[in-house]
Amino acid sequence: MTVTEQKFDITPTALFDVLVDPTTYPKWLVGAKRIREVSPDWPAAESWFKHTVGFGPIAIPDRTTVRDVEAPIMLELLVRARPAIEAIVRFDIVPKTDGCLLRMTETPVGIHKLLSPVMQPLIRARNERSLQRLQGLTDQLPRRTASTQ
Repeated sequence: MTVTEQKFDITPTALFDVLVDPTTYPKWLVGAKRIREVSPDWPAAESWFKHTVGFGPIAIPDRTTVRDVEAPIMLELLVRARPAIEAIVRFDIVPKTDGCLLRMTETPVGIHKLLSPVMQPLIRARNERSLQRLQGLTDQLPRRTASTQ
């Protein structure tokens, strides 16, 4: 399991709105290339989106499914980019007086658990960079903190 945290200067609701918009993922999630299709009931539990991930010429099509959602504080996904990745990724948004804290917990599942100890430094680096990019994306949103919501 890898836990990564990032502080955001926007409201929990504003951050949640970005997290539940799959079309934003290629803008901030390292390795996300494009979103191919989103189920009509997204982001309800069991809804999904089809994506392509990879680096350079490598492209892996697969899909991500919502396991649980509690707006605006939690989104839990089953992320697949097989054979490279299969993990449960949970986003917890913690309200703060001057914005919020995002905690991203990635837990490999299946065979990927066996490689987890070796892969954790790479997963942590990818997730840290992804959350930095997410912060850059959200910095373009209007500045509203919890006290002005």
